[in-house]
Amino acid sequence: MNWVNIGWWVAYACIAIVLQSLLSGMDFLLPGFILAIQERSGVQFAWVTVFFLLLQEGMGSMAFGGVLLWYALTVLLFYVGHSLFEAENFLFIFLLSGCLGAMHYVVFSIMAGLQDIPVHAQTLLDESVFQALLTPFIWRLVHYSRRFIRREDPA
Repeated sequence: MNWVNIGWWVAYACIAIVLQSLLSGMDFLLPGFILAIQERSGVQFAWVTVFFLLLQEGMGSMAFGGVLLWYALTVLLFYVGHSLFEAENFLFIFLLSGCLGAMHYVVFSIMAGLQDIPVHAQTLLDESVFQALLTPFIWRLVHYSRRFIRREDPA
């Protein structure tokens, strides 16, 4: 990883954090996480995963584990779907986002129940649907902005 690549990931994380503070309940780091999986760079994926998990778990109001489980499901669903579809296809990302939206509802309702945190089911459902619909479009923007950085990366 070069400095431009690291700077891009830090800038993306900063923008995602600002957007997350404006729309609570949304995970704006998820499209970048999907992009890190797609780029198939093991070192980069490891650093991005640790960085995003620490950010998400630190910013969240639940005990440790919800985001870890959701990101693990993201990796699992990505590799299952990747065997059926082209990984950079918008339809694949749209279907993946739909599955992740459903998993968002399931994981966070279970984690809230385990921690005795009151959750309004309709609000969580709205967040999950909005996450599923917004993720493909943010992924597309992130994917296009990433092309300029990867063009400069000799590796």
